[in-house]
Amino acid sequence: MRPITKKIACIATSALLGMTLLVGCTDTGATGTGKNTDDSFSMVATWTSSGLVNHYDSNTNCNAFDYFVVEGLWRYVRSTDEIFCQLAAELPTHSEAPIETYKDVMGADAYEYYVENGATTVPVTTGKIREDAKWQNGEDFTAKDVWAYYYIIHPTSSNYMAAVNVVDDKTVEFVWNPLKEPADTVKELLLAQDKSGTVKYDVFSSYVDPVYEIVMGSEVNENPNLWGAFNRFTSGDALTELNVTRNAFYNYSPSWYVATGPFKLDTFSATQILLVKNEYYWNADNIGFKEVRLYSSNDLNQTYSLITNGYVDYYDGFIQKDTLESMLASNSDLVNLKMYDPGSIGITFNLECELLTPGVRRAFQYIFDREEITLAANPYATTSYYPLMGMAESEARTYMSEEHFNALPKYSYDQEKAAELLEAEGWTKRDGLWYDANGEQVRLTLGAPSTHDISSTAAEAAAAQLTTFGITIDLLKSSNYYSNATAENSPYDLTLEWTDLNMSFSYPTGSYSQFSSVYSQWVHVERYPTDYEDPQKAGNVKLVFNGLDGDTNTYEFADYINSFYSVDEEELTYLVDVFNTGLAELDLGIQFFQNVTASTLNVGKVSGVPLQDYWSQDRNVTYVPEAGTDDFFEVARTNLVYATNYMFINGVYQPNRA
Repeated sequence: MRPITKKIACIATSALLGMTLLVGCTDTGATGTGKNTDDSFSMVATWTSSGLVNHYDSNTNCNAFDYFVVEGLWRYVRSTDEIFCQLAAELPTHSEAPIETYKDVMGADAYEYYVENGATTVPVTTGKIREDAKWQNGEDFTAKDVWAYYYIIHPTSSNYMAAVNVVDDKTVEFVWNPLKEPADTVKELLLAQDKSGTVKYDVFSSYVDPVYEIVMGSEVNENPNLWGAFNRFTSGDALTELNVTRNAFYNYSPSWYVATGPFKLDTFSATQILLVKNEYYWNADNIGFKEVRLYSSNDLNQTYSLITNGYVDYYDGFIQKDTLESMLASNSDLVNLKMYDPGSIGITFNLECELLTPGVRRAFQYIFDREEITLAANPYATTSYYPLMGMAESEARTYMSEEHFNALPKYSYDQEKAAELLEAEGWTKRDGLWYDANGEQVRLTLGAPSTHDISSTAAEAAAAQLTTFGITIDLLKSSNYYSNATAENSPYDLTLEWTDLNMSFSYPTGSYSQFSSVYSQWVHVERYPTDYEDPQKAGNVKLVFNGLDGDTNTYEFADYINSFYSVDEEELTYLVDVFNTGLAELDLGIQFFQNVTASTLNVGKVSGVPLQDYWSQDRNVTYVPEAGTDDFFEVARTNLVYATNYMFINGVYQPNRA
């Protein structure tokens, strides 16, 4: 692990944030030489076509609402970990306080438990809410609303808390569990995941209040290896009542979409959504856009046509070079900026396929010319020669010890070695085709998402290489890839998309959670039942790994995935060594390359796009900023998936008016 680098990066991020907010653009789009005639911003999004209920209804969703409609106190920028204020007036502050100060808010039983275990103080993080922070109906956003969010939603951060305390209308305190305290930087990043501007207390109080009573009436968890919201576990009839109440909350449809963001829902249809500027927003005067238009498209060619013809102003994701160059040639206002992506693209194996034994999976590591696949799918990416290991190579280098990172299996393009390993599994090759141990010709299906350009192209390249090697491949590209890949009796023997990806902030938990919840399902790793008696393991993967360096202990993945935020640095490094080594040895997948993603923007309609010195020379900006540089932070903020509404609420993006 390299903690000094991470500390410096964190300090630099805070300083950079301060400078940005001081010098942020306040020109809300002067009339000039642009092409934005109606102060609008448009993009392609996905949503539930039948309608939207509230942000927490599991059956309704719109991804772009996270960028324009829904907020929290703070937000982090994925890949850089920069934290910026949304509903908060300032960055969080941390302190220690006598534990008796919070006896009432944490409950007398919790207080006694912590004191008995040696706690005399508790860590407290204070959040100051903007005085002018309001809901989209014009009413004040208060600390009671924040309190309501945490007690009914139970986000990951609440697993490390003892209580949330309302000091006054604009001050809230997060009281951390003194026995499971994360580092201050981790506390900030945990809080910066939370969308607390979504639960207005007086709208949802009939659900919040009974859930709060149930939680506070539940037993204090005295097992340090188990985790629950506010360190309590609900069971029996109380758990049934809790689930019934929360499900009713999820399904409740208020008269308005409860949110605080700079744009609010105006018109909804199955194919288009219109968001209009929230006149009550704290920085409304510096937001020049009057509306945001969202268009639905599940077809990449249609999406690219919308961008090229100027109907949409932004697209998130890498675009193949030939396609991109054609788009740029057709529309001189388009600019493509590239950025680091903490994820790897490659193949995952479906363990339900009997042909894919451990020996066969090891052989497949040697079949592919990974550099050729990288050049075909994303020439700006970095080729990887590692198997699936729980995280991308860059994160493994950061969080593993140098010794154990260097000991990870690293493969090469060696088809003779692949053939040798397959023959050891009883396979034979005749007339250029491979046959399994039963004498049957080997024919495998390879699934890939038709809606993800990089994966789709990489799948074509990988299928071609397997075919040339003598393994017959049926390439199945589908817009239903994700449901197909996780389905029981999946139609895919192999899948090609992400193998390792961190969708959270830069910490091992993000990558491991993604593996546990997504990629392990594509692999069809054995899991605990969802109603398993140990809630730590319920629904999680059944994977146990051996210790290293003579350590005879074993380490179950499900026992640790929720505890990483509060373990010390030395233990964290060791656990990552154990889990990455163990996952790599299983050969559950093949990393082809660590990805580079992109933002494509229409500068004819949007001003404030960074790196103008580059894109004014060549609108296909091939420069990928190095981590920690000013450009690294600026480019990451252009990605709405990474930075949500940063560029809008700070007045950086403005309509480039005609």
